[in-house]
Amino acid sequence: MPADLERVRTSRDPADIDALFRQVIAEVVPAGTVQPRWIAGRSELTGVFEGYGAVRDFADWCDATGADPSFEFTAPPEVVLFCRHLLAGHVVHVECVADQRDAEAWFRLNPSGL
Repeated sequence: MPADLERVRTSRDPADIDALFRQVIAEVVPAGTVQPRWIAGRSELTGVFEGYGAVRDFADWCDATGADPSFEFTAPPEVVLFCRHLLAGHVVHVECVADQRDAEAWFRLNPSGL
């Protein structure tokens, strides 16, 4: 693993960063949990679910990790689903931009919360 860390640190390739975090996080989430695309920030790790099935994958992530989902309404018809929680002692932020109708199939959206 130290050699992988050094390679990722020097290359700073987003695909390498994502692959490294996927490997590490796979050890602390239940087997079979779909992971988002990981992006390393200065102060926290951000995971982004996108594409077909993203809302379901986000919902499954929240169930698997015990994260409490939140949301923000954006330009209609979009909504941003997100959670910020501790995973193996580290703060992670996971999000998904989705069509409101797709999100409502998995979450009860209202102005006072999920």
